[in-house]
Amino acid sequence: MTRDHVGQLLKSLRESSRISQLELALRLNVSQRHVSFVESGRARPSRGLIENWASETEAPPSLCNAALHRAGYTPLVGGVTVDNGGLAETMAALQTMLDMHEPFAGLVFDADWIAHLGNRASHWLIMQLLPDYRIHHYDGLQGFDMIAAVTHKGGLLSRMRDPWGAGGALLDQLRDEQWVRPALKPRVDAYEASLHQRFGRRPEGGARRQSGPYLNLIFDTCWGEMRFLTVQSVFALPQDVTLTSLRTELWFPADEATRHLMQTQPTAAGDAPQRGSEREEGSDARERAAPMGRIMLR
Repeated sequence: MTRDHVGQLLKSLRESSRISQLELALRLNVSQRHVSFVESGRARPSRGLIENWASETEAPPSLCNAALHRAGYTPLVGGVTVDNGGLAETMAALQTMLDMHEPFAGLVFDADWIAHLGNRASHWLIMQLLPDYRIHHYDGLQGFDMIAAVTHKGGLLSRMRDPWGAGGALLDQLRDEQWVRPALKPRVDAYEASLHQRFGRRPEGGARRQSGPYLNLIFDTCWGEMRFLTVQSVFALPQDVTLTSLRTELWFPADEATRHLMQTQPTAAGDAPQRGSEREEGSDARERAAPMGRIMLR
């Protein structure tokens, strides 16, 4: 039995809901001993037990599917395989959506948190919010590692107010996802270690908060305070959503000052406001006109 067996996940769901083994056993109409055996990996849960367990602990469908997957059952939501033509059409539609979202940032990334598409505003925002990371690690959006970008000391959290607020929510989401994407674990471990090293212990706040599809973010930048609402979604019909579906992340300005800044985007190269010298308008205009690369799935 591997360390990350299904019982570990089911135990984390129960503990997150603050339900005792005895109470859950009564709800599921099984013995407390059976609950204990399932959590320790000594007993294999049935499909029905997993589904009822997820229901009683109010687990999201993604974690119910993760538990079913680890126990060897098919997920609740099926998926379809698209051919290359269908994939190309999907990517083209996603790029059109990102372009229409201008002048606000948008990204498309995969289940490994590697970006595949982005718009010009997302490139500009990365240049502003990851001042140190971009110098050594950012070479455009192709293959952009979104986990590394928050793990690095000069990455996304370096200018964020309340880094444990957004950083902790992301950590919770990544820990959930590693149940169905075990390859994420080393990167998530490094990310958690970075959070503790840079920002200390996670603030106590009662029950573990389940990750949601949106976050409120506040940054202190050379342009002043910037506020955003970010939303993650999956581009697919409901019956076609899988655990590895491509995702979109759209950034929306949360106040008028941020909206105005994103609409004007004072520099395309990401340099700080300049004082006492004229900016080279011709060079700046050429950089603003430079197209974003179209990135294909590997």
